[in-house]
Amino acid sequence: MRTFHTIMNALAIIGKRFRDAGLKDICIEAGIVAEGSINGVLDGKHYNRAVRVHKCIYEALMRLAWTEFMLWVDKEQERSALSKLLLEQVRNMVDDLNQQRFNDVLQSAILADVMILWREFLEHLRRNNVKLSRYWMSYIDMVEDVVLGLLRASREGNWDLHLSAIRTMIPWCFAYDKVNYARYLSAYFAQMTNLLENNPGVYEAFKEGHFSVQMSSNNSLGRIPVDQNTEVTVNKDTQTPGGTARFSLKAGAIHRYYITAEYRSAFLGQLRDILQGHKSELHLQIYSSQESKKMRKQCQQSSTSSKAGTIHSLKSRISLASLLPSQLPGTLLLT
Repeated sequence: MRTFHTIMNALAIIGKRFRDAGLKDICIEAGIVAEGSINGVLDGKHYNRAVRVHKCIYEALMRLAWTEFMLWVDKEQERSALSKLLLEQVRNMVDDLNQQRFNDVLQSAILADVMILWREFLEHLRRNNVKLSRYWMSYIDMVEDVVLGLLRASREGNWDLHLSAIRTMIPWCFAYDKVNYARYLSAYFAQMTNLLENNPGVYEAFKEGHFSVQMSSNNSLGRIPVDQNTEVTVNKDTQTPGGTARFSLKAGAIHRYYITAEYRSAFLGQLRDILQGHKSELHLQIYSSQESKKMRKQCQQSSTSSKAGTIHSLKSRISLASLLPSQLPGTLLLT
């Protein structure tokens, strides 16, 4: 199956499920998406913007859940002591940040105990809280397990994670009338889970990550789905204004257009490489200069600051739309 278009379909399902439950209004009020673009984002058509929007909303919801989790933990002395020890470890790591300290925190028994409590708290929100809490926890699960799962699987070349995300997505395709994806993802999952017995060679290639494409050797996490690679290379290089309808109405001309598409794309790629080759040395000098490094650092800081502002704005909108009950050991998300 085409992973890129499967992710777009998952984005459309999320948009359909949560559009009228406040997701559309929060995106517009927080300024994360313009009102004229929101329908394309929620329909999964504007791929990059849709992924960014759902990442930000997912992070805002998880931060709100973490805030309430800390309040819940503080209600019991033993759990409160664990959280304080973990926060102390994190502060020490931040004061003298290095790989060794980071690894020590990740491998600490305290973090493992806190993560057990965190999973228990999230499970309470999914299973034992009121219906609206369970509803919005399904948003977190869909974004994390399906969209981010498929993205991470493609970038890392993780075949098992890819199959897990596909298996999680299938029931949602049935629930939201995505007939073709419901039909063919089921068959695809059945075939791929039996791939080791039916075609061991292909299975080993997929386990090595060859179900996605590595376009650049400089980025080990830069893999993208095969169909996305086709979209940004062959389809992009051979597109014409208005598509084939305005290109020609003659069947023979359109046939030749598609037959020669890959060759035109290859020629354009070679021409691009030649033109960029003359500038590569100059670009390398500029890129490695101290001024360039300073500018990149400033841009990264600006981007981080912008994202932090977006997350804060989303949190405030979600909190204003929330009615947090006090009778339960947890809290609701967007309730």
